[in-house]
Amino acid sequence: RTDGGAAAHPFFGRLRRDNYEEVVKALMGDPRPDPILIPAVLTDENMPDVATDYHTAASSLLRICHACSLLLQQRRLVKNAPAFVASAAQYALTVTLPMPHLDTNVCFWRKSPMRRETQTNLLFLIRRMCRIYSAATSSVQQSRGLVGIRTTAFACAACVADAIARVKCIDDPSPFS
Repeated sequence: RTDGGAAAHPFFGRLRRDNYEEVVKALMGDPRPDPILIPAVLTDENMPDVATDYHTAASSLLRICHACSLLLQQRRLVKNAPAFVASAAQYALTVTLPMPHLDTNVCFWRKSPMRRETQTNLLFLIRRMCRIYSAATSSVQQSRGLVGIRTTAFACAACVADAIARVKCIDDPSPFS
């Protein structure tokens, strides 16, 4: 037996969904697999706190850049990931890289010869670390202290990059230096 108005609308039955739950599940598809969390190592017992030579400086920067990039990619999985990244990048820019000195005999960046490849690599890594630091500090809550330390970290990066750029390389000196 049908309703009295069914004769007036004979194709209305096509719009009925008696199996609504099954239709919705079919449209949703299979559930997504759980994301894979890759651990990011920000500390290393074998690396010194302050770089002792160019290789150590480049290696420390590269390791921290990789770990910070990985953490920023997993920011939905790791709680407070931008804060961890900002802290690690700030430490790398202000502590790990020694500040330049006026005396060439004492200055870390001018006391030993540097190759052009090392100079380019260090400048690239400092630029990458600054980009990571900028992205991380833009993702955390802003405060006066954060603005101050961000300015200080970028100033340290600029000082070190200037000292590296002014070094005359032993194999292929740039016209800039």
